[in-house]
Amino acid sequence: MDKEIELAIKRGHYVFVKSMDGSTLTGIPEPSNDPGKLKMRTSLGHFWIPMDEVSHVSRLITIK
Repeated sequence: MDKEIELAIKRGHYVFVKSMDGSTLTGIPEPSNDPGKLKMRTSLGHFWIPMDEVSHVSRLITIK
């Protein structure tokens, strides 16, 4: 899971994140000073998600 987030940060890919409570969020991950939290930029604003609440991460890749 961490590897997918790192690749998405490097390459500017979107990620789909599903939390333990079933809620989902799609956005661009950004580097964070806190390794225990995922920082994401979405159309709704910036979000900090604790990594222990994340159940699934998928990288969304645009094919040209």
